[in-house]
Amino acid sequence: MTTLDLNPEPAGRRERRRTEVHARIFEAAMRLFAKHGFFNTTVEQITEQADVAKGTFFNYFPGKESILLAMAERQRAIVTSVTAKAADAPAVEPILRELGHRIAAMPAQSQIMLRSLLGVLFSYAELTVRMSELLQSGQELIGQVMKRGQDLGEIRADMAPRELARLFQQTIFGNNALWGILPPADVHEWMDRAIDVFWRGIATHPAPVRSQLSDSSGANEERET
Repeated sequence: MTTLDLNPEPAGRRERRRTEVHARIFEAAMRLFAKHGFFNTTVEQITEQADVAKGTFFNYFPGKESILLAMAERQRAIVTSVTAKAADAPAVEPILRELGHRIAAMPAQSQIMLRSLLGVLFSYAELTVRMSELLQSGQELIGQVMKRGQDLGEIRADMAPRELARLFQQTIFGNNALWGILPPADVHEWMDRAIDVFWRGIATHPAPVRSQLSDSSGANEERET
């Protein structure tokens, strides 16, 4: 005979709990990846950090690599949220700058994490395919920002918006990858410089750029370009 649950948990509460546990596991993994890297972090360490059973982990993530897919989806959500601001924006340069910094924020928690994430990305075919899909959908969204800039007369009109979007992605991805490999530096300072140069290449009337440039000895020199 089937036993009835006389006090079933409401569907909304169950969903909230699932969301909370998913976030707790994800955030625990990010903390450990930032400290030890992806390859040196075990599922057992993640579950201990998140205070959940190992079986619970696999209810939410098929494997450790799938955490990176969740990370990619969060990055996609950032792109969607930021680019939506372009629809009625008076200027798109601040939107592109915000997007660059917010995309950099999560993987830039540590150089160890970023290096290991890049290694995983190029080692697992499923992740490479999914990342390609996300980048292409991101290009479409960023392309809408570029089109808005062209309509405003803010961005040069002799290049397709989608091509401009791809070049912007190259700027962001390249900035982050180099930051992960080279000696420690401020990733957001690098991002500002990279976007300054990118913007000067696509803007119809770029303003002079003033930035702190580091010479080979590490000294800073303020220049106007």
